[in-house]
Amino acid sequence: MSNLLILIFCVKSVKLFTMLDNKNTFVQYLNALNLSGNEATLYLELLKEPQTHLELARVTGINRTKVYRLVDDMEKRSLVSRRTDDRGTFITASDPRTLEVELVTEEEKLKGKRAVFNKLLPELKHLQSAGTHNPESFVVETYEGLEGFKQMLWHELKTKTEVVIFGSGSIENLVESRRWAEKHRAMSVEAGYKVREILNPGKKASDFTKNEEFKKQYNKRLIDPKKLLLEHQIVVYNDTVATYCWRGNQKVGLEVINHANAEMMRQLFEHYWKLAK
Repeated sequence: MSNLLILIFCVKSVKLFTMLDNKNTFVQYLNALNLSGNEATLYLELLKEPQTHLELARVTGINRTKVYRLVDDMEKRSLVSRRTDDRGTFITASDPRTLEVELVTEEEKLKGKRAVFNKLLPELKHLQSAGTHNPESFVVETYEGLEGFKQMLWHELKTKTEVVIFGSGSIENLVESRRWAEKHRAMSVEAGYKVREILNPGKKASDFTKNEEFKKQYNKRLIDPKKLLLEHQIVVYNDTVATYCWRGNQKVGLEVINHANAEMMRQLFEHYWKLAK
């Protein structure tokens, strides 16, 4: 073989390997955009020109029956479309910007999963605390914002017998939703526990709820702020002491799970309950 032929062969080989390497790179990138290896291969071929199912099978080496199935799936995701004329049915690649739809879909799924995770995490942590709780140990959980307060109120529904509250407002004040507050009261009625609350005068309207069943299990007394000024809300149930602190848009909550601490707070409540009217 002459030196010229060898040189031509080498140049063509380099071009071929470069093309193959570039194609593999594109396939890897498309894999990251949620396309399978075969889908990426078909999509790259269709970007060059529209082709029939048979042509795609020949040029890619993918089984023709499989090509039909892959094209159907890609069409559902708007990655390709069909065009029929007197020569037959041709598959056309959609505008590459359509790939952004895949990203948006994944982002929405991720947001949904993140929302579920954020909602579920406190519950799982609470279950873990309850399952491994030693009456002599302390478990401390902190919460922020409206969702944090809702999680804390949700935990109150696990009360076994009675909730006692050093009140500084209503559930509406905590979660900024009357509908949510009434739903919580309805669920507390279903749970069947009693509620006693000490308040400073004017902190809660007498008609704060329309739930007549809740009123039957709810009892409140008022205490002079000179005897006990209630700036925030403290709730005691089971072995938990929950504190709700809020000023304007800032909301911070704290749960301390400890039997001795909860019993001490109950004693304080009973002391002030006797002083209240």
